[in-house]
Amino acid sequence: MRCDKCRNEAVFFQPYSGRHLCGRHLVLDIETRAKRSIRSHRWMMRGDHLAVVVSGDKKSAALLCFLQKLTADRRDIRLSAILPQKEDAKGNSRSAAMKIAQLLRVSGIKMPEQPGSIAAACEGVTKVALPTSLDDIAQRVLGTFLFGDTGRLLHPTQEVRFSIPVICPFMTIPSDEIDLYWDHQGTGISSSFGTPSEELLPGDTVAYLKDYCGHHPSTRYALLHLAEQLSNGNADRDNDR
Repeated sequence: MRCDKCRNEAVFFQPYSGRHLCGRHLVLDIETRAKRSIRSHRWMMRGDHLAVVVSGDKKSAALLCFLQKLTADRRDIRLSAILPQKEDAKGNSRSAAMKIAQLLRVSGIKMPEQPGSIAAACEGVTKVALPTSLDDIAQRVLGTFLFGDTGRLLHPTQEVRFSIPVICPFMTIPSDEIDLYWDHQGTGISSSFGTPSEELLPGDTVAYLKDYCGHHPSTRYALLHLAEQLSNGNADRDNDR
């Protein structure tokens, strides 16, 4: 198949847009949507020190790569990588994370060791960037309704792990597209880790959601939109009309 933008060979089909895209136009599409999320949430300001949580997987590597490109020519914004303290069984690879940060020429800082730690604040970090994907958001929103916890929708980790604001530039990007973004932008490093889900739901529920989204590609975006409505209080206002 050919790219619908330039007629070069396509590497990906977006079921929700109906477009075939080559690597270059897929990258541009992802970056455009991530920038839109940053602008709409006012996630980047002069004087910011952004710290990306890098675990060594493709998803966190892609986010660091994107933000490095976005801030490369800005002297008023600092970018750092929060690296794992050690290798562990949860998919955090310190050696891979360090290699990714070195490749992108981003300095590393220590991961807060426990909930409530002020290690990041001591580094002057103003915002922590998490590689949360659209798939993670969809699972999270569905889980809040299944388990009756609608008070924690978009950024539940902000209160648990960090005492400073959390941003999620990839919140509108599906995980498989994030993988491809790193494959096309992260030249020089081959990550063995994919984009692990946050495992907020039982396995059978995750499988059902994935299958349902396969037949209804816009479902994940509908769940994201619902989360934003509820977070802003718009759903309540709509119901009062």
